[in-house]
Amino acid sequence: MRPNEGSESDTKTSSKQSARDAVVPDFADISEQVPNRYDKRRARTRDQLLSAARVVFERDGFHAARLADVATEAGLSTGTFYNYYDSKAELFRDLMSVVIDDLIEHSDNRVEVSDPIRGIEMSNRAYVRGYRRNARLMTLLLQIAEQDNELRERQLAIRQVFENRLSKAIRRWQRDGRVYPDLDPVYTANALAYMVDRFLYEWTVMDLAYDEDLVVETLTKLWARSLGLDRPT
Repeated sequence: MRPNEGSESDTKTSSKQSARDAVVPDFADISEQVPNRYDKRRARTRDQLLSAARVVFERDGFHAARLADVATEAGLSTGTFYNYYDSKAELFRDLMSVVIDDLIEHSDNRVEVSDPIRGIEMSNRAYVRGYRRNARLMTLLLQIAEQDNELRERQLAIRQVFENRLSKAIRRWQRDGRVYPDLDPVYTANALAYMVDRFLYEWTVMDLAYDEDLVVETLTKLWARSLGLDRPT
């Protein structure tokens, strides 16, 4: 037998063994990487659609807005739009979720500062500015929520966030002897929150020439006097 006889067989055997021993890619790892890139791309496209929807809804209103106009404004095809949303109503709900998050984030817990009147002023100012930033959409929300149960629930949800926060503060101020003890915290919080919402709605819809600083000052005084916070201590 020649020295190199059998080497080819050994090579084939070795190759088969190497193939069996080769590191197989972890498809779990791959599947985690692909969705990450995919999810980021979807998130970017969703943001494009929401930004475009804001422009179109603010310009045309809800009923006159067309999905094709939203897609065009976003620089996307109408087919791409339907990969993300089934209807105009669903798109508007998603957009209003962003708006509501913005309102909550910018006025979050400001009423909790040690000086109650200062806290109310800060909270009112943040809410007024947030409402004005989203005035057209907030107006549409109030109009459309009458026919859309899900939107109505979201509208109530945002009010509930602020009312819960305020009623909690009222209870604490009552324990500290700063607020009239005979006020029901929940009813009072509801009434004050509704007053602000209705005032801002009339201001923006009627396009009244009000000064923002004076609006905040007036609302804060009404809150403070209603609660009894302006009494001498």
